[in-house]
Amino acid sequence: MAEFNIVVLPAKVLADGRHKIRISVSHRGDTRYIPTRFIVDSPTEVRHNKVVNRGDAGELNVKLRQRLNELAEAFDSLDDPDMFTCSQLVQVLKTKNGHRHRTFEETFDEYLTKLQAEKKFSTIKLYKLAKDRFEEYFKSQEILLEVIQPMDIVKFASTLKNRGLSDATIKLYMSLVKVVIDFAERMKYVRYEVNPFEFYSMPSYRPREIDLSIDEFRRLRDVELVDINLVLMRDIWLLSFYLGGINLVDMLKFNYKGQKVMRYKRTKTDKTKKDNDFTSFTIQPEAKAIIDRYSDKNGKLSFGRYKSRTTIFQLFVRKKDELAKLCDLSHNFMYMSARKTFFQIGFDHGESTDVLDYCVGHAISKRMAMNYVKIRPELASACMRRIFDLVAGKSSS
Repeated sequence: MAEFNIVVLPAKVLADGRHKIRISVSHRGDTRYIPTRFIVDSPTEVRHNKVVNRGDAGELNVKLRQRLNELAEAFDSLDDPDMFTCSQLVQVLKTKNGHRHRTFEETFDEYLTKLQAEKKFSTIKLYKLAKDRFEEYFKSQEILLEVIQPMDIVKFASTLKNRGLSDATIKLYMSLVKVVIDFAERMKYVRYEVNPFEFYSMPSYRPREIDLSIDEFRRLRDVELVDINLVLMRDIWLLSFYLGGINLVDMLKFNYKGQKVMRYKRTKTDKTKKDNDFTSFTIQPEAKAIIDRYSDKNGKLSFGRYKSRTTIFQLFVRKKDELAKLCDLSHNFMYMSARKTFFQIGFDHGESTDVLDYCVGHAISKRMAMNYVKIRPELASACMRRIFDLVAGKSSS
């Protein structure tokens, strides 16, 4: 059973020499203090759980006794108060009802279990990074959900900004923290009178310019390369482009053996996409030539020692600047630029954005017209053929 007392801490003197009345909370051999709004002139004016020797002592004692009763009732409502450290107990008791006691870390771990079940391992790494930064700001790994306030979120974002992080990175961290808090609310672990993100607006930023022009594409495609690592990286990039900007995880997962048509579910949106479950199109000759070069006997792609998504991305990190310099590329070069290049070239030359969305596996447009029409694989294949003829310098009928 926790013990509550009305005290003054002589060492905690206000600037004007007076003293704030506090409520001490003793629990599991430790003591913490909850400040009140009441102030006395001297420590001698608080004795035996009462205010004494003051004209307003009676009024103050009524209000302080009411606060003690509220804390006792909040403590009694806890299912298992012994599970808390004294510091955690004080945080819980500061809340209005005193019965919600999940920590951010516990909720985070539970949400990670959900992500692991969905095999979103790269997402898990990002969440852990955001969690570390959030706990670093709070200087604690025992952040109770109830104590996260709107100004905490604003100040956390400001801290990230002061560290020189980009708007894109800040938005990523803040979004991940928000996801965990929203999950806690949906699970009824916490109920906020004011949502912690109420006064925070996510930063907006211009998309990175990573798409290649047609001339840059041709220089990349045609450059003579000696280093096998650069050859592999260039071919992987070109294959993504020729498969409609496909994500690497989907490229590696697909079995190409005997296939003339590629039909796949985009892993990134498999759990959330509500319209076209599959993206389907004819495998064009440019893609087939690369697939034939790197397919193993089982129909899967094999790029030598670069066997996984992680090792391929590591290759891009190490070698992308070298390849970009050889090809005189004006923008950042990375795996994702294949997807951006495919979409941008198509858009610049009048291809339907709805068809382009289908090719790259996006959700369809929410425009009213899309309630009545369906993007068919033949449309996607024809769109891709026109784009590939364009970059090849051929006239397309």
